[in-house]
Amino acid sequence: MELHHTSATPAEDSAVQTPDPAAPGLSVQRLSGPPGTRVLVLTGEADSDTAPVLARALDAALNEPPAPDVLVVDCSGLQFCACAGLNEFLRTRLSAVRAEIRLALAALTPQVARLLDLTGTDTVFEILSEAPPVAAPKPPVAAPRPPSVPVPVPPQATAPTGTGMGAQAAALSAQAELQTRADQWDLSAAGAALARATATQLGETVGPAGVQEALPGIERLERLREALAVLTIGTAHTHGQLAWFLSSATVALTPVLRWRALIAEDRQAFGTVVPTSEEFADAENAVRHLRTALTHITTHDQGTDPTLPEPAVRDL
Repeated sequence: MELHHTSATPAEDSAVQTPDPAAPGLSVQRLSGPPGTRVLVLTGEADSDTAPVLARALDAALNEPPAPDVLVVDCSGLQFCACAGLNEFLRTRLSAVRAEIRLALAALTPQVARLLDLTGTDTVFEILSEAPPVAAPKPPVAAPRPPSVPVPVPPQATAPTGTGMGAQAAALSAQAELQTRADQWDLSAAGAALARATATQLGETVGPAGVQEALPGIERLERLREALAVLTIGTAHTHGQLAWFLSSATVALTPVLRWRALIAEDRQAFGTVVPTSEEFADAENAVRHLRTALTHITTHDQGTDPTLPEPAVRDL
C-alpha cells in the first residue's frame, strides 16, 4: 500500500481546540508532526461525559484535508480512560483502516496501558513509547519533493477489522469491575436478583468456545439474538447503574442484528450480511465477558463464583 506524504500546515494543526463546555474534563490540541504525520495531544479524562469531544477531535484529525498518512494520539496527559474513551479509539481505528491512515497511540499512562491490557486491545493498536517531535515550520521556498515511498504499515492496520464487540464488552466489564472493587455499586435485592438471572441466561445462550464452534451458523446466530433479547429485557426491568450497564452491553452487541445465516440475493437481504467465523467468535466472547461481569457485580462481597474462571481484572 502506498501512502503519499501530506501534512497540514503548522498554523492549521497547532491551533488548540476549545474543550466542549459540557465536558470540561478533556482538552485536545492538534499539532503537525514529521511530514505526513498529525499529532493529537489529549489532556484530562476520556469518559462517558467527554467521549463526544474525543469523537469530534478524532474524526476531524482523520478527515480534515489534507488527510495525514499517520495519526498519532499522544496519551501522555490522559489521566484516565474509561470504556467510553476506549470505544472511541476502537471506532477511529476502523475508520483509519478504511481510509488507509496509520493510527498509533503514544506515551500511554499506566492506567491507559492497564486498560488496554485488561481488554486485550493492546494487540489491536500500534503503540509507541513516546510521541513524535513536532515538525519545524516549513521553509519559505519548498524544495522539490522526492518520489513518495511506501510507508510500512503495522500488521494490525491490515488485519480484518471485525466488529470489535469482544473488545467493547471487555472494556465495559473492566469498568464495572473497577466500580465494584471501589464499592461504587449499590444494588437492591431485586437488582442483584436480576443481574444473577441475566448472567445465568447469558450462560445458557452462549456456551464454551468448543461447543459454539461446532454449531451450525444459524444456531449460533439464534443464540446471539437470544442473548441480545436477555439484555434488552433486563434493561427494561431495572434502573440506575445496572440499567446503564445492560443498555451499553446491548449497544455493543447490536451488529448481530444486521447478520443473517441464510443465502439470499442482495435485494432480498435488507442490507444484512453473513458473518465470518471470526465475527461469530468475537460476538460470543463479548457475551462471555458480560456474563462474567454480571456475576462479579453480584458476588463481589461474597467471593468469586466457583463456576466461572477468575477474570484477569485488577485495579488500573
